[in-house]
Amino acid sequence: MFQQQSAKMRLTPQLRKAISILQLSTPELLEVVQQEMNENPVLEFASANERTVDAPARPTRTRDGDAPYDPLHHAASNEVSLERHLKEQLFFMKKVPQAVRRIVIFMIGNVDSNGYLTSSISEISDVLKVERELVEQALTILQSFEPAGVGARNLRECLLLQVQSLAESFPLVAILIRNHLKDVADYHIHKLSQHLQASPQEIHAAVAVIKGLNPRPGAAFHTEAIHYIIPEVIIEKSGGRLAVFTHQAALPRLSMNGYYERLVKEGKDANEAARFLTGKLQSAMFFLRCLEQRRKTIYRVAQAIAEEQSEFFWKGTAYIKPMTLKHIADKLGMHESTVSRATAGKYAQTPWGIFELKHFFPSGLLKDCGEAASSERVKARLKEWIRGENPAKPYSDQKLTVLLKQEGIQISRRTVTKYREELGISSSLRRKRI
Repeated sequence: MFQQQSAKMRLTPQLRKAISILQLSTPELLEVVQQEMNENPVLEFASANERTVDAPARPTRTRDGDAPYDPLHHAASNEVSLERHLKEQLFFMKKVPQAVRRIVIFMIGNVDSNGYLTSSISEISDVLKVERELVEQALTILQSFEPAGVGARNLRECLLLQVQSLAESFPLVAILIRNHLKDVADYHIHKLSQHLQASPQEIHAAVAVIKGLNPRPGAAFHTEAIHYIIPEVIIEKSGGRLAVFTHQAALPRLSMNGYYERLVKEGKDANEAARFLTGKLQSAMFFLRCLEQRRKTIYRVAQAIAEEQSEFFWKGTAYIKPMTLKHIADKLGMHESTVSRATAGKYAQTPWGIFELKHFFPSGLLKDCGEAASSERVKARLKEWIRGENPAKPYSDQKLTVLLKQEGIQISRRTVTKYREELGISSSLRRKRI
């Protein structure tokens, strides 16, 4: 056993809390603020004439002198579920026998969010103790409802239900769906042309019809919870320069209740209520300092981003340049981890849309001239070339690699393929049109 001295940095509970508040996203922060106000009676919302921040605040626009217009209050909602939509159609069918109607209602309850029937005919027959013929009759009724394709048991049946009206005028579509769906997905045009004794133009036209079908007919009625993004900062053009504003909606303005402050000053140390309020008062002051420090840190980081990525804000998304967290950290005299926490989950409203602050730190590719081109710039060039290519001879990934190298960007074919897939663009084989 021996004694040893060592220097270690320990995080105090206060510092831990300050760090945790900095890295919270705006929705998470609003929940923490509400929880803190529920637990601490000293905290309250600041009055309208109080200013709790020192950064320039963006004026709130109003319409005709009324209260600030919030477009979310006027957003339409889709409250009609797929189940209700199907039952309403069944209700208007008066000549359906009661026994079959009961089976259709049971089937509607077994239709998933995509519009597919999840139970087989034999399973429904066994559960309801009815004849198989009645179940098949009920299935026919269900599959006649809107949206077209609802009640199908697989993708092939779903697509066939949607092209029933085309079966006589365009039989090739039904043949492709019924027997050659995999070749259609792989875009084997010449193989299908030889096998079906049809011209490539006819195959192309039939495939175009299939692509226009809806593989998930019930998805339009299935709405998930909407998560709204509240930008922390607003970066906009103003008189030939970029202006950075703190978004007031991202953080409620808080203050301390003056009545409780006076009670603490007038109370005695021995008074239990005074000791309780003193603790809550200190906790509230620290919480407000954490919020203000968080706001200042994000504001400074946003200002630095606006200065370094000014070309992006003036010219567009294709002009974003490579940048690292360390670059901004050195510029502001912060630690790199602090910049990382200040940008994760935080959003900025820009002239080109709302972007996460992390978006302004793209990776870069080295150019022949010694400069660097961002991955977003490379993706923009790929989209331009593919948009203007000859449909009969689309650019391969290798050809795109050569074009980028001609502009001085050293990049591998594998990276080009990755960027193309991230853009949601098909391969040259699937883009080819005859």
